[in-house]
Formats: sequence, C-alpha cells, structure tokens
Amino acid sequence: MGRHPLGARGLRDPTAPVGLLVVVAAALVVVLPLVRMARTAWIEGSGQFGDVISRPGLGTTVTHSILLAVAVTVLSVPGGALLAIALRRPDVPGRRLLRLCVLLPVLVPDFVLAYSWLRSYGRAGFTDDLLGVTWDGIQGPVGVTVVVAVNAVPLAYVVTAVGLATRDEPALERAARVAGANAFTVLRTITLPLMGPALAAAAILVFVLTLGTFAIPQVMGAPAGFATVTTRIYANLSRSSDPAAFVEAIMLALLLVVIAIMVVAPADQLLGPRLRATRSAATDPAPTVGATARSGRWISTTITGYLLLTVGLPLVALVATAMTRAVGLSPTPSNWTLDNFRAVITIRNQEALGRSILLALAAASILVVLGACVAALERTRFGRGTGTLVMLTFVLPGSTLAVGLLITYGRWLSDTALIILLAYLAKLWAVAHRPISGAVDRLPPDELSASRVSGASLVVALRTVVLRPLAPALVAAWLVCFLTALHEVTMSSLLYGPGNETFAVVVLNSAELGQVGRTAALSVLMTLLILVPAGLCWLVIRRLDLRRAMTRGVVDD
Repeated sequence: MGRHPLGARGLRDPTAPVGLLVVVAAALVVVLPLVRMARTAWIEGSGQFGDVISRPGLGTTVTHSILLAVAVTVLSVPGGALLAIALRRPDVPGRRLLRLCVLLPVLVPDFVLAYSWLRSYGRAGFTDDLLGVTWDGIQGPVGVTVVVAVNAVPLAYVVTAVGLATRDEPALERAARVAGANAFTVLRTITLPLMGPALAAAAILVFVLTLGTFAIPQVMGAPAGFATVTTRIYANLSRSSDPAAFVEAIMLALLLVVIAIMVVAPADQLLGPRLRATRSAATDPAPTVGATARSGRWISTTITGYLLLTVGLPLVALVATAMTRAVGLSPTPSNWTLDNFRAVITIRNQEALGRSILLALAAASILVVLGACVAALERTRFGRGTGTLVMLTFVLPGSTLAVGLLITYGRWLSDTALIILLAYLAKLWAVAHRPISGAVDRLPPDELSASRVSGASLVVALRTVVLRPLAPALVAAWLVCFLTALHEVTMSSLLYGPGNETFAVVVLNSAELGQVGRTAALSVLMTLLILVPAGLCWLVIRRLDLRRAMTRGVVDD
C-alpha cells in the first residue's frame, strides 16, 4: 500500500522549513497571546480574584452563555441533520439550488442577520407595518437563541452532510428496504448510527462556537439586558479606565479558552479518524422505496418556506427599511427613497470598505499558504498534532483572541490594521486548512514519488502532481477565508482604533447609535459585498459542472 504523497520521501526536504513556518506563525498569533493573557491574569488578578467572581451579574452572564449554547445545539444540530438527509434524496426538485440556499445564513453576516430579523419581526418592522403582526420577545433570550440557531444550522448541515457522504451505505439501506423495513426503521437503525460521529462533531462545534458568538447577542440581546460572556467582555474593554473590568475581561476570556480546549481537543482526536473513514459501498444515493414525486415536492416546499421565513423575509425587510423615508411609514413605493444610501456613502465609510477588502485579501492569501503548510506537515511524524492545534484556533472565541493580541502586541500595534490582520490569521487558519487537507487526502499516494524517480525536480513535481489537482480546493479555501474576513466583526470591534474601522464595525456602530435607516442601508451594502462574489462563483462552478455533465451525457437535476 503506497504512502501518501505529502508524507512520502519526496517531501522530506522541505519538512524543516515548512515546520518552522508553521511553528513561528502559531507561536506569534495564537500561543504567545494566550500565554501572555494567562500571565497577565495571574499577575493582575491574583489579589482581585474574589472581587471579580463576586461582581454583580457575572454568574448570570456565564449561565446565559452556557444555556444559550445548549439551546442552540439542541435546535440546530437536528435541523442540520434533517436538511442533510432530506437534500440527499434525488427526487427533491431544485436540490442543487436548495443546497446552496441552505448556506445563506452563513454568507449573510451574523450581525446583519440579527438586525434584519429586528427589522422584519420587531416593533415597527416589516410584518408590523404590513400585517400588524409583531414578535414582542424578539429582543431578548428567545430571539437571540432562535437567530443564533438559524445561523448555526448551515454549519450543522455541512458537517452532517459530509459525514453522511463519507460513511453512507446505500447498498445496506437498499437491502433493508427490500427486506421490508420502512423508511423510519432504515433511518433509525442504519442512517443515524452511521451519522453518529458527524452528529457528535456538529454538536461540539456548534456548542463551542455559540459560547464565543458575539454579534447576535450584542445586537438583539444587549438592548434587552440579556448579557453573555462575549458581550460582557466587550463592555468591560469599553471601560478602559476600570482596572477591575479589564481583569474580569481577561478571566472571562480564559474561561472560554479552557472550555474550548477541554471540549475540542479530545473530540478532534477521537472523532477525526472516524469522520475521515470512507465507505466501501456504492456512492450513489439509494432511491426511496415507494417514494413519489409528491413527497419530494413537499420536502422542497418545506425547505423553501423555512428559508423564506429565516433569511428571505428578513433580507426583504432590511431592503425595505433602507429604502423607506422614515421608521413607521409603510414600505410602499410612495415612501421609497435612496437618501439612506446616499447618506452612508461617505469618504470615511469608503475608506473603511477599502480597508476591509485589503485586510480580507491579505488574510486569505496568507491563510492559504499556512493551511497548505499544515496539510503537508500533519502527514509527517513531527507534525501530527498541528491539525488539532489549528482547529482549536477556529473554535477559540474571537473576543479571547482579540484580548490576547491586545495584551501581547497592543504596545506596538494598538489601533492599527495590522493587529486586526493578525487576529484574522489566528481565527481563520482552520477555515483554510480543512478544505485543503481534505483535498490532499484524495491525492493518489504514489504519483509524487513516481515523478521524482522519473527525474522531475521537486518544484516541477509539486506543481504538476500536487498543486494542479489541489487548485480547486486552494481557490475554495481562499474564497471562504476572504468572505469570512470581509464581514468579521467580533475581533475587529475590539481591536480597531480611530480611523482604522472595518466596514463591519461601521455597521455595528451605526446600529448601536440607533440610526435605523442608515444601518439598514449599510447592512444591505455589506450583504451585497458578500453575496455577489459568492453568487458569481457559484454560477461559474455550476457552468463547469454542467459542461462536464454534458460531456458525459448526463445532466443532474
């Protein structure tokens, strides 16, 4: 059995410099900030620990975060699993488009999603103006839980769908159905057990990431007095003149670090090999015995309705708010105006937009290199644990990384764009690494060694045997990093300084100032900035897929 190309003899030469690059990068953007933060907490908080943990509302805040994470996990993981199972069926009309639309809550910035829900279902919102229907509790714990769950469903869907595709046994399901088992029995006895590792991984990711979520609780919970650990860290750092508040912020950040490490590190080691295990059965989805076109249409209609209520209507409400002259007026053509868009197109906002684009470009380009380095290094004996380390950077709360970077580099980089770039590199490393690592797993194991034996230089062998088949994964990783960095707000809101705002921070600050129309206009522009490139890329990929299908004489859907 051949060894993997990136762990083969042909890559022994560059192992040392690749390993050195990864170690230095991890030390600078992750390890050193966390160590400095722990040291600061020990020195500054050693005599104030009792005062800090007894501060009013602290226990309630921690309880809020834990209960929110549990509730979101309970809601989003089954929802994502149901979507994965439903969209696996070949008889669902528009399955390809629905798979894309299910990811919309991730593509829409989370703070924009929160604000759009307020403008859709809150007082003086879209449904209130048109139908007289309003949700009084949308600002508070219930509203925060629902919107965070909506934002987490795509993550649960992706993890469970990939797990199902990797461990699926269509032949076994087909045999069970032929033997007389109904669809529910097959689901309970075959499909769900096979999805077990993916469901566990999705639950752990959603739980830890929800503990670190900031934007939605800040927009929808803070005005109603619903505080979480991340919003309290933000509030404490805003009170820079209060030493006790700063110490509390550090301790809360360390609490999130401890929880993330305790949950994710062992889970990644236990579940990782099982998630990468491939099935030996046929890869085509098993048709549902007794399935009818009506059931497929019902599934398609249900998913479409869910997407309209959770994403479509809130975005329509956001556009309507941006185009309506004043809050409280009916969003009819007679009240439409572009004044809000004209008001937000200022020199300062344009500079913030340009700064966000440059930061996203730089972060995505550097992260693809770092992700590829880890994908190569983790296949050597020296770097087997680097994949887990990189995964930890993703689940560590952004507020924690921001606090660590402020303590470590604030003396030199405070209020600069460079410290924001370091935060993006620390947080999004795994976003680049995972798709590249998955693509590396699919490379033929002996081609690189064969090309070297045939006389090709290392550079030529890497370019022709490794980089060419990895190109789609590299482009996908770059695009995801770029779009994610473009709308990142948690770390940016803690690290920016005067004249160094990112565009996402401009939107968040506008919302906190209560500028309804202008915030809606900024949110629309922010959403278009994300959705338009993503949509164009999907169209290109769709056209390429159709072209390949036509050459094979098969057209999907």
